[in-house]
Parts: sequence; structure tokens; C-alpha cells
Amino acid sequence: MEDFFDSLLDEAKSRKLSSATQKVFQVIHLRWPINPLEVAEILGDNGKTKSLSAKYVYHFKKLNKKGLIRLKKMGNTYVAWPVELEKLRTIHELLRGVE
Repeated sequence: MEDFFDSLLDEAKSRKLSSATQKVFQVIHLRWPINPLEVAEILGDNGKTKSLSAKYVYHFKKLNKKGLIRLKKMGNTYVAWPVELEKLRTIHELLRGVE
């Protein structure tokens, strides 16, 4: 599993992401589903809630545009999870349909 994560991180680097965005990507892979304020807390970022949320939503949208994560708006916040989970969910649904 660690090799798989390393390959994803290499893919993220090859897509020319900033180091801050790469850190956000690592946190999303380690603890999902996750929202921007949880990422800020994990990374030790302090500040006003609104500005922290906006700062990390920027990185979430950037990763979503690159196809590395999935993003969904729930209420007043966004929730992110790795794209690989979508693939696993689809496979699971296909297998459940075969039974």
C-alpha cells in the first residue's frame, strides 16, 4: 500500500503541484474524507476560520481539477477524498451486481 501511495505522490509531483498543494494531497490520502478546516488543523495552520477555509478550498479545487481527488460540497463546506476510492467503489458496485 505504501508503494501505491508513493506512486500517487510521484504522479502529483509530475503534474507540477506546489509544495503546499502536495502537502494537502498527502493529508487527504492519509485521512479521508476530510474538509479544509481539518487539513488546516493537521498541518498546524492557525488563523480565522473563513480565511483558512478559503485557503485550503483553493488547494482542494486545484487537486480536483488535476484529477487527483474528488470533491463534494456538503452544506457550507467541501469534503475531499482520493480518486482511487471512487474506482474501488465502482468495482465494489460491479461485483455486488454480479452476485
